[in-house]
Amino acid sequence: MRVEQRKWNKKAGWKILSDLGLGSNAQLVFVFGSTDLVQDQNLFGEVRSTYPNAEIVVSSGSGEIIAGKVSQHTLNVTALHFEKTTIKTLEINLDDVKDSFDVGAHISAQIEKDGLSNLMIFSNGNKINGSHLLTGLQFNLSEAVPITGGLAGAYDPFSSTYTGLNTVGTEGKVIGIGFYGEHLKIGHSSKAGWTPFGPERFITKSTNNILFELNEEPILDFYKKYLDGLFEDMVEAIRIYPLGIKTDHGHERLLRAFLDYNPENGGALFAGDMPEGAKVRMMRSNVNSLIDAAGEAAISSMEPFEIEKPDLAICVSCVGRQFVLQDWINEEIEGVTTAFGDDMPMAGFYSYGEIAPQAPKQKSALHNHTMTITTFKELV
Repeated sequence: MRVEQRKWNKKAGWKILSDLGLGSNAQLVFVFGSTDLVQDQNLFGEVRSTYPNAEIVVSSGSGEIIAGKVSQHTLNVTALHFEKTTIKTLEINLDDVKDSFDVGAHISAQIEKDGLSNLMIFSNGNKINGSHLLTGLQFNLSEAVPITGGLAGAYDPFSSTYTGLNTVGTEGKVIGIGFYGEHLKIGHSSKAGWTPFGPERFITKSTNNILFELNEEPILDFYKKYLDGLFEDMVEAIRIYPLGIKTDHGHERLLRAFLDYNPENGGALFAGDMPEGAKVRMMRSNVNSLIDAAGEAAISSMEPFEIEKPDLAICVSCVGRQFVLQDWINEEIEGVTTAFGDDMPMAGFYSYGEIAPQAPKQKSALHNHTMTITTFKELV
């Protein structure tokens, strides 16, 4: 497996980070960038002319990861050539299906199953219920096939997100990439670095991923009870102190990222399901915990390779981590780079949701507030 990378920004234009002359031999290209740049037809045309035969997968983010750094308002391109691995892609438009579950069910039904070793998903981030998407994806797939990837992001947490397959990014698309054959070894890990605090509460009123009440108390009143005086705006408090849903796996919790609040009905929109009856607690973190967790995710993602180094890492971190890290955001990526080594290619973006198994031999799940990493190594 060979990897080359380049990036574009308005001031400097294109910068070649690595050049192996892949050109027409590239089979897969990841394009991650800001919402305006992934929609730029001229830039996409330049990527297409450089890699005329590749499947080009596009996703927007709230920050772009490449060459061990986080950048803003850039377009980052990672081109791949496989020696013995086959890939197949497909795209589903949200307007063409019933709901988020149906999107996943269509992908898992249409993707070829024979020899499928891994499925990557890059989805619209603000018009989809990520939990229902995962349920649909798993409907027609073997549990042995890990699903990784993420939901597209945007700098403004309330604005549109964009994805595309062999076209500029547009709203409402979900992209699937199937990897086939025995020669591609894949690792994955998702680490959070958040800890619960405060009382455990039940979700007493919700509709899918819209939360109204905890213990029959409006969501903003609940936060005000515990955080009043620390925040003038309780909506901001939900963003800084997300909720963790208790799972069946010991002390593990699935974190849910807050996206928006509707003052008319008192509903808080989250990136994944908030099921009635579930037990939740507020979660908190700090800069050091998030940086340490990112490094742990990198180390864990390399476990399948033993002493060999992966060929590539795709990193999907959550926009919610940015609110805590702020000026320390590059340190999170430096923690990942330290684990991988400076010479290993990595790319990714900050998202509205991350997709990976919660632990080895478990089903894939939608995560929030995590660093989620997929690593690839082709054996030739």
